[in-house]
Amino acid sequence: MPAPLAFRYDESRHRFVAELDGAEVAFSEVDVIMAKSFLIKHTEVASAHEGRGYGTALMRHILGEAREQGRTVIPICPFAKEYVRRHPEYLELVRPDFRSAIG
Repeated sequence: MPAPLAFRYDESRHRFVAELDGAEVAFSEVDVIMAKSFLIKHTEVASAHEGRGYGTALMRHILGEAREQGRTVIPICPFAKEYVRRHPEYLELVRPDFRSAIG
């Protein structure tokens, strides 16, 4: 059984990171907007780890953190936007003035 992914927020680099056995396999650049929202700007999975669902797991983690912290999200990253589009249970987390962009 493969080791589970670990997640952390790297405040100095403004990113959420997914790690496997201590090595970074994916990240999302995220800015905190007025302590109320996460602006999800860019998501990337290391090429050696593509196609394994690590980006999806990271996005679920970020959205879960937003929900737990009572924040909204602004997904301008194409991957994040498409993830929310395909998982409408997260639409309520999208800042109201940005929901129409999810379409």
